[in-house]
Amino acid sequence: MFVFLSAAALLGVLFGTLIYCYAGDATREMLTNIREDFLESRLGCDFGTMLIKSFGTGLLFMLAVYLLGLCALGQPFTVLVLIYRAVGIGTAAASIFSVYGKEGIRVFSFLLLPEGAAGLMILILLCRESITMSGIVFKTLTADTGGRHLPDITKLYSVKALILLSCMGAAALLQSLLVTAYRALA
Repeated sequence: MFVFLSAAALLGVLFGTLIYCYAGDATREMLTNIREDFLESRLGCDFGTMLIKSFGTGLLFMLAVYLLGLCALGQPFTVLVLIYRAVGIGTAAASIFSVYGKEGIRVFSFLLLPEGAAGLMILILLCRESITMSGIVFKTLTADTGGRHLPDITKLYSVKALILLSCMGAAALLQSLLVTAYRALA
């Protein structure tokens, strides 16, 4: 399952890159405006605001995946949330490299890579748990067992999600530190 989800995420990043590369002028201009707003918001805020923004983005995706795990038919939508996140990362990366060229490596490394890579890996792990939980919920609803163990399994699922959420917080902290370092170097 992990390999499948990792491949889906990598294909999403590739697809996001291709979207940017083959986009029309109007779409590329819109993506450029989004990138500029993204970079300005990253570089223009203080450490605490940066931490909240980084954590908030990951929290939204994690919350969506967590809730889909509690649905009996949430499995395909869980994969779609992962791919959507990966497409966004791929589009942002292509946009940064197309504008900054070689300097884009430094910009990408400090402003996008830590949160993007760590956040995507954490989301992959939560997607794996979500798909498993969704299967358990589906099996419980269609079986004659009555779901006696479902509350215990749901508690375990929630604890795993909280642990991954704390990892997302650590990734947001790392991202905020790197943005602060980037501002100091620039």
